[in-house]
Amino acid sequence: MADAPASSTRKAGGRLREFTAQLAQRLQSAPAAGAGEQRLLVRIGAQDYLVALAQAAEVVPLPALTPAPWSQPWFRGLANVRGRLVGAIDLQQFAGGTPLGESEATQLLVFGAALPVNAALLISRAAGLRDRSRLQPAPPAPGPAWCATRWIDDDGAALAELDLAALAADEGFCTIAS
Repeated sequence: MADAPASSTRKAGGRLREFTAQLAQRLQSAPAAGAGEQRLLVRIGAQDYLVALAQAAEVVPLPALTPAPWSQPWFRGLANVRGRLVGAIDLQQFAGGTPLGESEATQLLVFGAALPVNAALLISRAAGLRDRSRLQPAPPAPGPAWCATRWIDDDGAALAELDLAALAADEGFCTIAS
């Protein structure tokens, strides 16, 4: 009986690793495959976002973070992702919301190398790919330029498109010192 939870945990961990590996492969092949219409769906807290594959490098399980003194509260620290040092950002807190809880921040969405920052967003989970051509435009909503485009999916769910390039150019995002 004691082995059942461990067994199911191993199976779940294996499925997560398999999903993450497949997602990493799709992210790496996106520019070559002409995947301009494909978007990565990620959840940050209770909000779903779409991210262009060309702007994302990879999604990885949340590694240990090293705190950075005298930094903004939304700058959670530094992470080593395959030898690349990236700043881990709590986008929800950066946008003025409550910080992501420990159980909500489980992965990092690493910005692509073409973007001018070594950064990653804390995310709750990556939820696969969406074909943008199957989404319906939603009326604009007030908000920052880095998340101005809105969509409605087949199920009627509202999705905000997160423009990582615009976020990286945001003056507040680039000012991590407190």
